[in-house]
Amino acid sequence: MFGSISIRSRLAFSFSVLLCLLIAVAAVSLQRFEGLTATTQRVVDYEVRRVFLAQRANQHAQAAAIGLLNLLQTPDREKRVPLYAAMDRQLADSDRAVGDLEKTLLTPDTLADIMRVVNLRQRYGELFQETVEIIELGGPLSARVHFERQTQMALNTLLNETLALASGQLQAMQAELEQLSLAATNARRLVIALAVSALLLGGVLAWTVARSIVQPVREAVSVAQTIASGDYKKEVPHGGRDEIGALLRALTVMRDSIGSREERILRLAYVDSLTGLSNRTHFLERFAALPEGSTGAVVVLNIDRFAPINSALGHDVGDRLLREISVRLDRATEKTNVIARLWGDEFAFLLEGADRATAVAFVEQILSVLGAPTVLDGQRLDLGATLGFVFYPQNGTDAPTLLRRADLAMLVAKRRYERFACGSALDDEPAHEQLSLIGEMREALARREFVVHYQPKLNIAQNRICGAEALIRWQHPEKGLISPMRFIPFAEQTGFIREITPWLLGHVIGHAAQWQRTGMAVVASVNLSTRDLLNRDLVPEIRSMLAQSGLPADQLCLEITESALLDEPELALKHLNELSAHGLKLSIDDYGTGQASLAYVKTLPVNELKIDRAFIAEVDSTPKNAAIVRSTILLCRELGLSVVAEGAETSAELAWLTGSGCDVVQGYGIAKPMPLSEFLPWVSRFNRQV
Repeated sequence: MFGSISIRSRLAFSFSVLLCLLIAVAAVSLQRFEGLTATTQRVVDYEVRRVFLAQRANQHAQAAAIGLLNLLQTPDREKRVPLYAAMDRQLADSDRAVGDLEKTLLTPDTLADIMRVVNLRQRYGELFQETVEIIELGGPLSARVHFERQTQMALNTLLNETLALASGQLQAMQAELEQLSLAATNARRLVIALAVSALLLGGVLAWTVARSIVQPVREAVSVAQTIASGDYKKEVPHGGRDEIGALLRALTVMRDSIGSREERILRLAYVDSLTGLSNRTHFLERFAALPEGSTGAVVVLNIDRFAPINSALGHDVGDRLLREISVRLDRATEKTNVIARLWGDEFAFLLEGADRATAVAFVEQILSVLGAPTVLDGQRLDLGATLGFVFYPQNGTDAPTLLRRADLAMLVAKRRYERFACGSALDDEPAHEQLSLIGEMREALARREFVVHYQPKLNIAQNRICGAEALIRWQHPEKGLISPMRFIPFAEQTGFIREITPWLLGHVIGHAAQWQRTGMAVVASVNLSTRDLLNRDLVPEIRSMLAQSGLPADQLCLEITESALLDEPELALKHLNELSAHGLKLSIDDYGTGQASLAYVKTLPVNELKIDRAFIAEVDSTPKNAAIVRSTILLCRELGLSVVAEGAETSAELAWLTGSGCDVVQGYGIAKPMPLSEFLPWVSRFNRQV
C-alpha cells in the first residue's frame, strides 16, 4: 500500500487524517452543543418565563379577588381605602404579567391561549370595577350579589384559563426539556461514535504505517546481523522508493563494500603478496584446524644460492624468480595439501596423511620440478633447493614446533651437502636450556664470563709444541663451564659470532704477543666462521690488533672451513688473499669433509691442512682411512703445505702418523684443551723435556 510513498508522506497523510477526524469531532460537538445551548436558552428565556408569567398573573388575580372579598366584608369606608390600593397593585401586577406574556416569542397555539387570557382579564377587570363601584354606591350587600352572579364567574374562568395556560406552558417546557435531553444524548452518542471511529481509524493507520516501516527495518536488521556474523551472501530485500528502500539499497552497498574489504583484508592476512601463495599465518591456522588424531608431514624448502642471485641480478629479478618458483611449486602440490611462503626464499608444505614414503616421493618430485632451468631476461638460472621434513604427531603436535624442527633438518641437510633430511633421524635439536643461553651471551660478554682454552699442537719431527688452537669456553656463574658446541652454532645463526670473534682474537693475539716476549715460540690458531670471513671489517680489525700488540703476523694462524666459502666465495677469497699478503698463516680446517677440497687447496692461499678426526680415528687399523691420510700427506708435501692430524687420541694412532710423515698432531693423545694458567706451565715442562 505504501511501498512507493515516502515515510514522511505516510506520516503526513496519517496525521492529516487523524487531525481531520479530530476537527470533525470537535465541529460536530460544537454544533450539537451550540444547538443544545440555544434550545436551553430558549427554554429558559421563553418557556420558563411564560410559565412564570402565567402563574404570576394567576396569583395576582387571586390576590385581587381576595382583596375584593375583603371589600365586600368591610362596611366601613375608611377601612376599605387601604384595601383599594392593595387590589390596584395586584391587578396592575396581573396586567403586567399578562402584558409580558404577550411579548414572549409565541407559537400560534400559545398566542391563542394568551389572547383568551387577555380577553378574560379585560372582562374580569370590567366586572371587578363594576363591583367596586356598586360597593361605593349601593353598599357591600348589593355588590355581593353582583360579585356572586357575574364577577366571581369571570374570576373563576380567568383563573382556570391562567392555570390551564401555566399548566400547558409547563407541559410544553417539559416536552422541550425531554427533547433537549434526547438531543444531548444523541449528541453524546455521536461524539463518542466519532471519537471511537477516529481512534480506530488512527489505530489502523498507525498499524499500517508502522508495519510498512517496521517490517523492512526488521529485515534490514536481520541482514545487518547476518553481515555482522560474517555472512555476506544473504540477499537484501528490495525496497521501494521510500527512505526504507534507500536504507536497504545503502545496506546492499555496505554489505558489498564490507565483503570486498574483508576479502582484501583476509588476502592481506593470509596470502603472500609477492607470490599469491598462503603465508605463515594461514599455514599455522590450517594446521590448527586439522582434526584431532591427524597424521602427516611438514616440509620446509629453502632455495640454494638465492642471496647471490638476488644480489647479482637485483631484487626485481629475485622477486620474479620467487614468483616463478611459486608457480612451479603450486603446480606440483596437490590441492589437498597446503603450500605457503614463510619468508624470503623459504617455503613450507603441509602433507595431510603422508607417511615417510609419500614425503620422500614428494620431496624428490619438488627437487625434480625445481631442477628445470629458468630463463629470466635471457639469463639462464639453474635452481637448487634443500628440504627438511618431519612428521606429526611423532615429531610434534603444533605447527611452530614442526616448522622449527623441519627447518633444523633443512639446515643439517645443507651442512651435509645433502638435498634433504628427515627431522626424525636428527638428535641435534637445540634444547630449551641452550636457547635460553642465547639471550645471555651478550651479558656474558660484558661480564667477562668467556674464557680461552688452548689445545697444544705437537711438531712430530721436533717433538715440541709448536702451536695451540684457541677454543672459547663459557664460564657460567650457575651452569658452570659450557662447551662451545652448545652456544657457538647459535651465535653463528644469530650473528652474535661477529661480537665474539673480535673478543677472542683480541685475547689470543695479546696472549701470543706475551709468549713471544717470553721466548715461547708457539703459533696461536683461531677459528673463523662464515660470518666472520664475510665481515668487511675483519682484515682491518686483525691488522689493527697485530699492530697494537706487536705480534708478528706469521705467529697467528686463522683456521677456516670449506663451508665458509660457499655463500660468497669471491668476497671470502678476497679477504683470505689480503690476510695472506699481510703474512698471517691460513689453515683449512676439517679437511676431507667437504665436496670441493682439492679445488680449494689449489686456489686458496693456505699454509696447512687439518685432516678431520673422521679419518684420523683408527687410522692404524682402517686401511681406507690410512690411504686417505697417506695420500693427503703426500699431496701436501708436493704442494709445500704442512699437515695437521686432528683428533689423535691413542698411542697407536700417534705412532702411525709419525711413521707416515705427518707434520703436526693435535688431540687428546697429546693434551686436552687447557686454560691459559695451565697451558703455559704445561708447554714449558713439555718443551724442556726435549
